Amino acid sequence: MTVPAPSCRLYVLLATAAPVALIMRRGPAGWWHLMKWDLLRCEVTPGAWFRGALYPRRCAASPDGTLLGYFALGHGQPPWDTYFAVSKTPWLTALTAWHTNGTWAGGCEFAPDNSLTISASMDKQPFHGNYPYRVTVQRLDLDWVRRDLRNEFKRGWRPLSQEVAKQLPLELRQAVLIERIRPGDDRALVLAHTGTDFQRHGIEGVQVSYLREDDDGILTPLSEAVWADWDSKGRLLMATRGGVVMINDRRSGSWTQIWSQNLCDLTPAPAPSPHWAQAW
Repeated sequence: MTVPAPSCRLYVLLATAAPVALIMRRGPAGWWHLMKWDLLRCEVTPGAWFRGALYPRRCAASPDGTLLGYFALGHGQPPWDTYFAVSKTPWLTALTAWHTNGTWAGGCEFAPDNSLTISASMDKQPFHGNYPYRVTVQRLDLDWVRRDLRNEFKRGWRPLSQEVAKQLPLELRQAVLIERIRPGDDRALVLAHTGTDFQRHGIEGVQVSYLREDDDGILTPLSEAVWADWDSKGRLLMATRGGVVMINDRRSGSWTQIWSQNLCDLTPAPAPSPHWAQAW
């Protein structure tokens, strides 16, 4: 029996210093949609629709979640064919943009003062707009697995301990394994990077599996998760293969889903960005 392709794919950029995240949603084919996820109010606010290609694993949100650094492959004439830009979330109006030499881009990172480091083969001077903080363009990092996991390392994920790795299923032990300790205790989320396959479900073709370490130390597979992380309160945030974002919390000794929103069946509705997103 043929399994139907998912109607959307999700990836999340979690701000490191504010209770906010940016959801990057792909689907239908050729379309991307950005949404702001307010983790305090449990609200999702729609933003830009974009027809082209975005590379979420090479993008970054500023620490407070207000800015987005992104790589895009568009349908415009050079230099708007492949470029790196900075916008105000959840919009894609470029306040500044640099031309890149194709999609040879490793990723980017905002410092606490919003200075920006970009790892890519690209021009060092923007062709559009300006950036009011310091910008460093550095040599392209050719460690593709580390590039795929760049956002996790920025949020505090680290190589998995050998003690926990021994509990993994045999087929995962040869993967690239990292863990994220839950705030407030020593339990972990485990991420297994099992390779790249552009014929299968996965953002930029990256294949990942997630497991949650419970109080008894047993690892529980999160089979539907395509992205997961703890928030600052120790709640479990997830995006699923079925196009759902959710928040789970510990209630009476067990994990309980306290909020969810289905983002599966959305129709492209591109609109101009609001005025506040069009200028510094």
